[in-house]
Amino acid sequence: MSSEDVFSFLHEHPLLRGIPDDELRMAASSIQSIEFMDGQPLLVEGEIGTECYFIRTGHVQVSSRNLVGKSMLLAELGPGALVGEIGLLQNERRTARVTAIGDVSALRLDRPLFEVLAKSSPLFHESMLLTVRIRMIHRKLRNATIWSVIPDAELRGLAEVTSVRKVAKGETVVSEGTLADQFYMVSRGRLEARGRKRKRTVLLEGDFFGEAMLLTDTPSEVAVTASEDSELLVMGKSEFLYVLSYYAPIQKQFMEILHIRTPHLVSKVNYEYGGEPEPVSDILPKARERWMDVLLWLGGGFIALSLLALFLNNRWLSIVVMIVGGLVGPVTFVSYIRDHQLLGFRQTRLSLIFASSAIFAVPVAWFLERAWLLGIGDSGLDFAQFRLPLFVSLIEESVKLLVCIALVRTRQMHFLMDAVVFGAAAGMGFAAVESMVYGWSHMDEASSVGMLSVLWIRALLSPFGHGAWTAIAAVGIWIGVASTKSKAFGNARVVYKVGGAILLLLIVIGLHALWDYHFANGWAKIGMMAVIGCIDIILLYVLIRIGRREEIQTLSTMNPYVQEQLQHHDPDDTTSGELHCSGCGTLSPRSTRYCARCGHALRIK
Repeated sequence: MSSEDVFSFLHEHPLLRGIPDDELRMAASSIQSIEFMDGQPLLVEGEIGTECYFIRTGHVQVSSRNLVGKSMLLAELGPGALVGEIGLLQNERRTARVTAIGDVSALRLDRPLFEVLAKSSPLFHESMLLTVRIRMIHRKLRNATIWSVIPDAELRGLAEVTSVRKVAKGETVVSEGTLADQFYMVSRGRLEARGRKRKRTVLLEGDFFGEAMLLTDTPSEVAVTASEDSELLVMGKSEFLYVLSYYAPIQKQFMEILHIRTPHLVSKVNYEYGGEPEPVSDILPKARERWMDVLLWLGGGFIALSLLALFLNNRWLSIVVMIVGGLVGPVTFVSYIRDHQLLGFRQTRLSLIFASSAIFAVPVAWFLERAWLLGIGDSGLDFAQFRLPLFVSLIEESVKLLVCIALVRTRQMHFLMDAVVFGAAAGMGFAAVESMVYGWSHMDEASSVGMLSVLWIRALLSPFGHGAWTAIAAVGIWIGVASTKSKAFGNARVVYKVGGAILLLLIVIGLHALWDYHFANGWAKIGMMAVIGCIDIILLYVLIRIGRREEIQTLSTMNPYVQEQLQHHDPDDTTSGELHCSGCGTLSPRSTRYCARCGHALRIK
């Protein structure tokens, strides 16, 4: 490309009007013309650059990665567009990736030449500053995916009415008890929200605050202070309410946020909310299958160790077999239940409940049964009398539930699936130790074959016993006590909640008692166990389905279109990299952007 052609291009460019021809000719003689092939990057996000490009022919795609690492298309630009000027003006790393779509011809401006043109034309410099400001705010709004449903062209208009506010460390943005008329989004830095009625909350990039004041016209319940130098995107009340009135999904998002953070203010909303929750598809996303890996590892190890123990007849090896055999069924069952949960906690929380139930619940139940029940029958603990298994059921279920309640704060149990999973962990911790005790008694009294037979039978039957019963009982407790934020039960009348809770607890106690009851006829015992197993499966299936629909509905409200993404993605792809919420510890599917338990922005580390 000749120097005269470059001069003609620059002379006709709107951004360069007003620059003297001699300056433009000097620039034209220094500018380098570069050709890019399809897919070749002009700029790479995160790199330090000292040049920008005028697109002469062809088109480029501008993209960036959001907080959770997903690539976002920011724009498609054609001839005349200038890219890369943000890095030159602000001396920062590249904030986006620019890739050629087809063959592209561009003019390369290095930093010295760019500065010469900026000094020669105040109009060029001012235009660049305005363009950079709008582009930076637009990118940050796109990165804050609370606005993800807004079309890109309209989001640019929102960027024009959004201002940037620098906040110094220690500066208070909103004081407790004051009424502000602005909506704030954190684009950089770290802030803390503290209040007399609310615990301390850390706000990072992607988080926002001020929505409760704008929607309810009530003073702030927290004071928000910068704990380091930070940057906020600020939007006025009228602009904020206009966006909510125009985009129904965003309106529902913020109503859900209000319901999560300040449920006591929902009734004070002075903004007309005209949306019902999005219907949840009958086709729920496929559950994960990590429990199969657990079964293969533990089950395979149990088989190998069992054969080795039979061959070597070593007592210490038999003890190891007894421990592994006691864990196979319980651990696999808990993994299976956890795989159906979309909004769970880290495995360490479940492991703590599992271990605590094993360590504390079993000895306490054993002590209470011996202290209260020994001597009820003519020959000790005679389970042929229904009164005795009924009392055993009451003791064991109460102890397991107490362990579960002691380790799980009810305010964290927003969803029915929380109760199912935590209950299953508490029940299966109890079952694991119980199986080991039975295995130990048979190892002493009979032989390794007897012990292995007992362990195999209990491993197969454990999912129909303690794990299922405590999971169902925990749901009963949750419905009666902690279901105020539930989509499925939150609006139900108190009498229905209490009645449902009592009914589930009575069912569990009755099933447990019938399971332990000694029938005179062996076939009657087998038949009753089969009936109890079927009831357990049906109840768990119904509760899990209700719980998953509740989670999906909340996820869909907080993250529009997440339901479709979960249904069409491979489960392994959406769950292998679960996102950890720094606010409440919830693990969310990779396709989500905001935590459905506390409303904080999710991000990859």
